[in-house]
Amino acid sequence: MKLRVNRKAAGFTLIEILVAIAILATLAAGAWQAKGWLDSKQLNTVAQTQVETLAAAMNAYRADNGDILPAGRGDAVSATELYSALYRDADNDGEPDKDGSGVTLMPYCKQLVIIENTKDGEREEGIPCIKVKVSGKNAKGKKIKGKHYAIIDPWNQPYRYRLGCEAMDEDGKVGKGINPDFDIFSLGPDGKGNGLTKDGDNEDNVSNIKVW
Repeated sequence: MKLRVNRKAAGFTLIEILVAIAILATLAAGAWQAKGWLDSKQLNTVAQTQVETLAAAMNAYRADNGDILPAGRGDAVSATELYSALYRDADNDGEPDKDGSGVTLMPYCKQLVIIENTKDGEREEGIPCIKVKVSGKNAKGKKIKGKHYAIIDPWNQPYRYRLGCEAMDEDGKVGKGINPDFDIFSLGPDGKGNGLTKDGDNEDNVSNIKVW
C-alpha cells in the first residue's frame, strides 16, 4: 500500500515565506511612518503651545515697559534679544538681573529653564534656554559674537523674534514683522524657514508664524 504525502502540511514553501516577509516589512514601514507623523505632529503642538506662552510673557514685558517692545529683526541675533527680554538677563550670564536695590527680578516667562544642553533628557519641564553660537549685529547695530543664551524650540533651534509692523521700539523705530505688535516663531523641523528674500533675508510665511 502506498501512502500519499501531503506536502503542504509539511511546511511553507519559499515563495510563501518571501510573501510573508514582504507583508511584514510593509506593515513595519507603515507603522514607522505613522510613528514619525505622530511625533512630528506632537512637536508642532509643543512648539505652538510654547510660542503662545512666550507671547503672553512678551505682553507682560510690554505692559511693564510703557507699551514699548524690544527691538528684533527675526534673524539669529534676535533669538538672544528674545531671551534677554523674557528672562530679564541683559548681561546674558544665565541669571535674572537685579533692580537698583539689589533685588533679583522675576523673569517675564517663568517657564524658561537654563540648561547645559538638550541631549541629556533635561527638556522634561519648562522651555529650555541654552547657549548657542551667534554672530551678527542686533537691531541697534551692536555687534554680537560668541555664545549667548537663547530660547530653544522642540527641534533644538532658537526661537526668533521680530518687532511688529505697527509697533515701535525704545528708539522709535517701527518693526517689519507680519503681526502688528510682534512675531515670535520657530523655523520649523528643517531649521531653514521658508526661503530667502531678494536681499538674502529669511522669509517666513504663515506656517512659521504662530502668534496672531
